[in-house]
This record gives sequence, C-alpha cells and structure tokens, in this order.
Amino acid sequence: MSPRRRRGPDQNRRKGGSNGGKRRSNQSWTQNYYDPKSAGSFGGIQRLRRKVQLDGKSTNGLEDWLQGEDTYTLHKPVRYRFPRRRVIVGGIDDQWEGDLVDVSSLAKFNRGYKYLLTVIDVLSKYAWVVPLKDKTGTTLVKAFTKILKQGRQPSLLHTDKGREFINSRFQSFLKDKGIGFFTTENDDIKASIVERFNRTLKSRMWRYFTKHRGGKEQSRYLPVLQDLVGAYNASYHRSIKTAPIKVNARNSHDIWHTLYDRDAAAASTLRKAPKFKTGARVRISKTRRTFKKGYLPNWSEELFTVVRRQPGVLPHVYTIQDDAGDLIKGTFYEQELQRVKDTTTVFLIDQILRRKGDRMFVSWLGYPASFNSWIRKSDLVNVYKR
Repeated sequence: MSPRRRRGPDQNRRKGGSNGGKRRSNQSWTQNYYDPKSAGSFGGIQRLRRKVQLDGKSTNGLEDWLQGEDTYTLHKPVRYRFPRRRVIVGGIDDQWEGDLVDVSSLAKFNRGYKYLLTVIDVLSKYAWVVPLKDKTGTTLVKAFTKILKQGRQPSLLHTDKGREFINSRFQSFLKDKGIGFFTTENDDIKASIVERFNRTLKSRMWRYFTKHRGGKEQSRYLPVLQDLVGAYNASYHRSIKTAPIKVNARNSHDIWHTLYDRDAAAASTLRKAPKFKTGARVRISKTRRTFKKGYLPNWSEELFTVVRRQPGVLPHVYTIQDDAGDLIKGTFYEQELQRVKDTTTVFLIDQILRRKGDRMFVSWLGYPASFNSWIRKSDLVNVYKR
C-alpha cells in the first residue's frame, strides 16, 4: 500500500506535481520563505510574517500555507515540557511505581552492589529500596519478594520499558502474585513519581557523602541506605500533608482528597477546545529520540490521521493511525502532534529495492517497510528537475 498524498518540501517538488495557480500572496510567501537572501527565509512563522508585512503583502492564511510546507513542518520546534495527565489512583497500594537506579560507579565501595530497586506507592508516597548486584530477572524477583514480605502488595505496578522489568521471569512472578503491570510508552517520560523519589534519595545520599568526604564513608551508602529510606518515609510530604509512614487504610480516604481535590480547580485552566478533530492529518514529534539536535527534523516524515480524542480527559490526548489503518500504540498530547495540510499526490522514494520490467519495488522516505510497494516507472516524476 502506498502512502497517502503528501505535500512537497520545497519549490522543486512543487514543479513535480503540486497545485498551480497560486495567489499573489502565496507567491510572496513562497519567494520570502525559500529565498536564502530573504530575512523571512527558512525560519518560523513570526519571522516570515514580519517580512511579508514589511513588503506590504497580506498575511491572511499564512499559517495555513506553512502547514503544507515540509520545510516548515518537519523542522518546527518541539515543546518538551508541558502539562501532562496526573497519575490518579483509587487508594493505598492501588498502584506502585518502580525503577532501577544505576549506582555502578560506587560499586567498589559498597560490596559490589550496582543498582538500587526503588519502589513507591502512588497514594501514600511510601517507598522501598533494595540494592542489587545485577539486574537479571531472578535478582529482581528476589528483591521484589523482599518488599512484599513487609506486608503490602500493589494491584498494579508501573515502570518504564527497561528490559529488567519486561523479561519473562519477572513478568511470570507478577502474574503468579496477581499484580497487574504496565509501562510508560514514551521513552522520554519515566514513571514520574518514583523518578521524583529517586532524586530525593540521591540528594540525601550525596549530602551524606559530602559530610564524610575525605573519610572511609565518603562513597559508602550501603550501611545507611535503609536509614535514609526510613527517614524519608517518616518525613512530612507536602503533597499529602503528612508523612508516608502515617498513611494507612483508615485514613487513606482523607489522604486521597488532600491529594486530588485541588485537581478539580486546576482542571479549569485546561478546559479549552480540542486542537485536533477526527480525521486531521498530523506529524508526530520525535521526542522519543535519545539525542536531540535542533537543526535536524523534529517531526516524522510519515503522516498520520487522528481517529479519536479520549473523552473526559484533561489535558486532551488523542489516538492516531497510520495510512494502513493500524493504530499507533499509546496516546498523544496536543504538543506531540502537528497539523499539516496534505494536498498533493507527490511523495518521495527512499530506495529502489528491486526492478522487474517496467516496475520497481520501492521504499518511501519516512515510512516503515510495511509500506514498501511496487510502482510503474511511468508513474515517476523528477521533482528536483530544474
């Protein structure tokens, strides 16, 4: 199956098959945006708007026009920090979050322990920490068993997609215990509550190291690890207005209201009209990449279609599908999607994989291998011909 119709990225591709008859304003926009000498070229909408206004031309519809230009939409800056859905649970031990903290640089000072398994209850903020020498499934099971033996067990466990958590040995253990499990889909977004606890724990550890710098305790956390965790659990927690160790089944209802009642007021600031309608064509941001370079494209070449907005959820999140009709795993915030115009039949070939007579089997630029397809040579257009 071929990708659906797509705009070309520049003037050269438009010569290969885009719509003609541009209005005079469009011609001014095109000249200013694609001429390297122009002060409005190859940048954002505000810079182009100022240049067009200085030329005495209309800017009505300028943003809509830019949404059809790959040169703009592929390189549009991505927002990495924005309001996300808050984790709301039903009660104590309804959901735990887990993570592994890498402390391998301190292993030689701490009997070879390289990792810390950190676990926290979302409602009470009560935390557990178990040191590990490796992160195999067997070791993780033993560590988690040690936590469960203290008398509490979650209904759900939430982690990132680390291999140590999704390996078959640990997953089988959770299933046997009747513990549900899910992961964070976006690699850039961790289990936020346990990540916050990790920062608190490491802050206390390194302050302890500073106190003992120059002495034998400078990098040894193992003798005081449980003391530090116990002190955290006994400390006043601002979000729940008490110490985690004081939260129990009897007062968990009050703690729930303390934690979440203010969300109703905060939600009013997010009650704006949805940005995308069903059927909107969008790119998705590349925030899942480990390394981000501002000059490289920030958005997918491939286009997707919005098929659903989750009702009753703020901030708004959307479900999208590719051009084969397959749903993309997870949901997307508005800041992770960018509306584009999709008005031309021209799209780019990445590679010619095979030839057979007048037909070629090709891959499409920016699309997965599932879209590879046979086309006729007569269907090709040289979009870069000057």
